[in-house]
Amino acid sequence: MSNENPTQISDTIPADAHDMCNYVAKYHMANFQIQAIMKLDGRLDFDMLVEAVRLSIESEPVLGCRFIKLDSPYWKPLDIIDLCSIEETDNPDKAIQRFLESPLNMDKDPVVKVRLIRSEDYDTLGLKINHACCDAAGAREFILLLSDIYSRISAGEDAFVPKPSIRSKEDHEKLLSAFSEKNSGKPWSTSKQISFPTWNFPWKNMKVGRTHFVFSRLPYGHLDVMKSYGKARDATVNDLILTAVYRAMFELSKPPYGSPMDIPVTIDLRKYLPDNKAEAIRNLSGGIVMRLARKANEPFEDTLSRVMSLTKIMRDGHPSKENLLWAEKIEKMNFYQICAYFKTTSQFIDMLSLNPFYVVNKCSPILSNFGFISKSLIKFGDNVVTDAYIAPPIVRAPGIILVASTYNGIITLGAGYYEPSVRKADMERLLNTIRDELVRGCRQ
Repeated sequence: MSNENPTQISDTIPADAHDMCNYVAKYHMANFQIQAIMKLDGRLDFDMLVEAVRLSIESEPVLGCRFIKLDSPYWKPLDIIDLCSIEETDNPDKAIQRFLESPLNMDKDPVVKVRLIRSEDYDTLGLKINHACCDAAGAREFILLLSDIYSRISAGEDAFVPKPSIRSKEDHEKLLSAFSEKNSGKPWSTSKQISFPTWNFPWKNMKVGRTHFVFSRLPYGHLDVMKSYGKARDATVNDLILTAVYRAMFELSKPPYGSPMDIPVTIDLRKYLPDNKAEAIRNLSGGIVMRLARKANEPFEDTLSRVMSLTKIMRDGHPSKENLLWAEKIEKMNFYQICAYFKTTSQFIDMLSLNPFYVVNKCSPILSNFGFISKSLIKFGDNVVTDAYIAPPIVRAPGIILVASTYNGIITLGAGYYEPSVRKADMERLLNTIRDELVRGCRQ
């Protein structure tokens, strides 16, 4: 379905450093998509959904734009937007798989695609968002915005007119102020935020091809078990998940005892802004590298204690101003040169992948705990989202992005991979081992 651009704005939106860095993933570095799947307890009105998507673009104009690659790139409003589609099927699982694995063209496609998958008894809503325009927290904002607008339309608010958000440098300036020396908490050292592939992993090669996803879900009700276990030890759910990831990687990779092993953890920088909210949907994430060594015959609770000592440093401190000043430097660089660098790097990796004697056997896992998609049930009018989970971007070997998302009492672990680079069974084993660590560890 095609619609004229509803924003009717003539001004372009400047691309920031985060947008630029995520855009260059198009050079065979990653699939640059953040996706969500939501199962409903009934059927939506497709025409209302199309209207809700249109109004969401009015509210967040960047979602109706395309990234324009120039020396100083920007977001330009699209004249024609094809955002919403419907598919009727008697096999919703296969339809979900097709949607998740369908490619997104960085330069030609809209940054948002919505697919209504209709089966006999219920609808499933799939959302696909280009990582160049927003991060996972931005995707969550879009989900809640879309459900709110749909509900307003369903309630008969025909006169509802969203107020367009404005992307500016204000969020950046607020973060710089928050990370100034006057703030409490020790800033993290930028020099210690570089991570290298050090974990053993059974890659077949580093080739890029069809994308696939694997998921592993914790039993319903186990979130309450985790909360109770964590509360007794002053640990957060994130502490528990990171502990399980470390223990799973220790078991599968078997690194030398006493050797610190890296796992970068993503951080939503909005937590440092007033009201924990950005001025518009955008990329606003950072990260910190956790380093923990393997110990022999260590129980879950002891690993958790060591992880908590690391996450306490993270919670008590904050990124240094250097972590933000790099963005200003990138935005002043010639973007064509940045693209040329990543394109050349990708071509070099492609060349290595053609050599049958070159096999990388290390990986670099990143943990992104998305947290709650929503702490309350998401509603689209009278219909309730009964189940939901997030599918993360896929990065090229040796990188792996592990994501945890929570909705309606269920934690879903997810990861993606490129078909020629690894066996599905090995990716499933990784996620299932993390799940099993959480189940066994939190019941001790």
